Amino acid sequence: MIRQPDGVSLAALITQENVVFLEGKPSKEEAVRQLTERILPQVSEIIPRKALFDRVAEVEKLNPVLESGFYIPHAKFPDLDTFHAVLGILPEGFVDPGTGTTVKAALLLLSPHKPAFFQRHLNILSLLCQTFQPELVEKLAALKDPAAVIALLQGK
Repeated sequence: MIRQPDGVSLAALITQENVVFLEGKPSKEEAVRQLTERILPQVSEIIPRKALFDRVAEVEKLNPVLESGFYIPHAKFPDLDTFHAVLGILPEGFVDPGTGTTVKAALLLLSPHKPAFFQRHLNILSLLCQTFQPELVEKLAALKDPAAVIALLQGK
């Protein structure tokens, strides 16, 4: 597994409990909404539901879909003290209206909006872009359970 120099790793960010399979062909917005619903329990004591959904919906429009078929909607919140993520696997995918790219995996990332986390946030985005290449995205889309996703990401 690829690891950044500051200790950022996928194993710390993506666990079996925060892998979700999104059925059918949701729109980009619907996929982000479902991922936001899934991440809510991780942050509900820190970020009110409406604030979470509003901020994620606002920044989602600014986050581009990668050519690899991987999408990383991400938002920063000043009240967070650590990173939170949910990985969505979309076996049928959705077509991004802006690029025409079919997205089969998406990771919603919430980051602390604090100077000490700025570089780590960038490192995580870089790690995700390096890791989620087309071949891996296709393999993930063919899987059926979170344990298999984690095993693939860990190279087992």
